[in-house]
Amino acid sequence: MIKALYTSITGMNAAQNALSVTSNNIANAQTVGYKKQKAIFDDLLYNNTVGSRGDGAYAGTNPKSIGNGVKFSGTSTDFSDGSITLTSDKMETAIEGNGLFLVGDRNAGNVEYTRKGSFSVSKDSYVTNTGGQYVLGYGVKTGTQEVDFSSRPSPIHIPMGSAVGGIQTDKATIGGNLPRNQNALSHEFTVFDAEGNSLTLRVNIKQKTTKETVDGKEVEKPVPGEYTYTVSVRNDSKNEKEFKPVEGMTGEKNLKFDTLGNLKETDEAVQKDPVTGEITKGGSVQIPFGSGLTLDLSGLTNYPTGKTLSTTEVTGRPAAIANDYSISDGGFVMMKYSDGSMKVVGQLAVATFPNSGGLMKTGNGNYVATPSAGIPGIGVAGENGAGNVRGSAKESSNVDLSVEFVDLMLYQRGFQGNAKVIKVSDEVLNEVVNLIR
Repeated sequence: MIKALYTSITGMNAAQNALSVTSNNIANAQTVGYKKQKAIFDDLLYNNTVGSRGDGAYAGTNPKSIGNGVKFSGTSTDFSDGSITLTSDKMETAIEGNGLFLVGDRNAGNVEYTRKGSFSVSKDSYVTNTGGQYVLGYGVKTGTQEVDFSSRPSPIHIPMGSAVGGIQTDKATIGGNLPRNQNALSHEFTVFDAEGNSLTLRVNIKQKTTKETVDGKEVEKPVPGEYTYTVSVRNDSKNEKEFKPVEGMTGEKNLKFDTLGNLKETDEAVQKDPVTGEITKGGSVQIPFGSGLTLDLSGLTNYPTGKTLSTTEVTGRPAAIANDYSISDGGFVMMKYSDGSMKVVGQLAVATFPNSGGLMKTGNGNYVATPSAGIPGIGVAGENGAGNVRGSAKESSNVDLSVEFVDLMLYQRGFQGNAKVIKVSDEVLNEVVNLIR
């Protein structure tokens, strides 16, 4: 009877542990990426008596064994897929098939593995999980969208606010009407330089033809001629003739004189090389798009009335700014720009293990590798036996509540049965004690 008591206690302990496993599964039935566990039991050491072989006259006897109960040996994790559902979260991901994501610290150390693809972007623009760990993956080669596999997985950075160079404006078309009775009109519109910077360009359109009647007004008429251009270059507080003439700097210049023939004042500036004293082409206005801009005015009309100027076509585009992000199918981390274009900035790493049952749970949906799990294969979706990574999707828990409730009842009955054995054993012991009264 004493042995029956101890045997029943082992049964109650095993049932209690199994109830804990089942209750944990039920509690995580809605946890993203959770993998259910199963309780494992082993019978305890037996007391055996060796059977006889027989001597020919008798057939012999079988061995006799009496067990000492049961023990809770541990749990096994079921890594079968949970159901995949699409979500509106652009950073949520799920793995269809084998494989786990890698997470770790800022230096890609303390690596853990997870099926929980609930990711977000931190304040310093890194992909992280709900526990604040950095999601590990591969970046891209400089200046390309080709994933760089030359180094081990590291935290994935999303360069928010970065810009992609725009396209320089090389043609602008202006249409509309220039009234005959108006001498000058101006029109402003936006163009773009090689870096994608926006520039405002003003086009002034003037009538330059001399009127037939003067009415005593000043008349300007270009007259060809030659003149001497004198340049004065100041060096600190001295005027020195230290410059050299520049060859090839020829061109045309309009000079204006008053009615007495005096040259009107001009204060144009030049530039010089401070070392050689050589005069260089001067000027304080820089047009970034250079001379590659074609201004098409063929659409203009010259009706007597009606001022209607408009820009009908301007080529080029501004620099695009990175302002959004997402994770696409295949685990590609995508950057979205203000012009709607998308660019690959990284790819999530995926690990596979020879024995995924050898992984040990640490909480928050994470696992750590143990020696029994084997050496992991690290790559991306579709490599080393890994499944596909789905963007904007989540993997539900693989817990089947109907199965868990059935197991719950079985373990409860097992606990009750062992408790009943203890009660019966106690009653038998009482009867034995009462025999001597």
